[in-house]
Amino acid sequence: MGIQRVSSKWAKTAVLQRSRIVNEYIPVTRKYSRQTLERMTELFESNYIKPDRGTYGNGVMRVKTTRVYEPVVDSEDSTTYAEVPEETNERNVPDEPEARAVTSRATYLTTTYQLQYGTEERSFHSLEELERALNDRIQEREYIIQQGISLMKHEDLPFDLRVLTQKNLQHNWETTGILGRVAAPGKIITNIHGGGRLATFEELVLPHLHKEGFKKLRTELYRLGIHTAVQLQTSFPKLKEIGIDIALDEEGRPWILEVNTLPGIYAFGLLPDKETYRKIRRYAIAYGRLPSKKSKSSRPSAKAQASSAKKRVRR
Repeated sequence: MGIQRVSSKWAKTAVLQRSRIVNEYIPVTRKYSRQTLERMTELFESNYIKPDRGTYGNGVMRVKTTRVYEPVVDSEDSTTYAEVPEETNERNVPDEPEARAVTSRATYLTTTYQLQYGTEERSFHSLEELERALNDRIQEREYIIQQGISLMKHEDLPFDLRVLTQKNLQHNWETTGILGRVAAPGKIITNIHGGGRLATFEELVLPHLHKEGFKKLRTELYRLGIHTAVQLQTSFPKLKEIGIDIALDEEGRPWILEVNTLPGIYAFGLLPDKETYRKIRRYAIAYGRLPSKKSKSSRPSAKAQASSAKKRVRR
């Protein structure tokens, strides 16, 4: 029984964007290019640049754009001036307070781009410098660029959620679990392989939402898991399981960061709710992700295999 895997983030995103329901949860995401870098840094303060194919958060970079308007200072008398129309009439002559306001708005713009990968940070003062630094790391590989979401925090550290949705015993999609991942200090990713830590959904979210709000969010995420799986299956019919990385912004709104078609399931076994983990394993065995206990017990042990090999050599 084959289980379909889809490695391209862009391929999955393009399919999800065709669903009116799911698309509302997707941050602005584009294929990376010079043009999209320029446009996205104009639109959003924070953007993530990710390999189109990759796991464990490897290769993920963040660009934060800071714009500062500084006053234009005349070199002779240190007075700030604004341009005033040459032709004036009663309609365009500002009164004295308005003139002062116009004068105070005479500014020029400075832009700084802060690039972070891992815990390393670098600053650039032009888009050209930023692009060169990115291209040194991207080289010829395909990347995507995604609107950054300001993550909700737990003890001053950002966190996200993993929503697991699987085919159940009736071959229908069912969301079976949600866990949380807290980023390591100074890191831009929450991935466990990158130093993040596991936490329960309740531990991370309940301090931010009242009980009813928490229940509503949980129901929303369980439904979103199913909507996402159903939509992906329209293009990838042999999917059996997905793991959705969900960001909660500071207002508690969920966003889909990406979808994994080979989701880790053993992390759920490290959480207190063992019944949930037993269900996850039961479904994974049924659709062929994990071996059944029967097939395990029918296999000869490593010691028995070694003994049999020795006997064959003696013959």
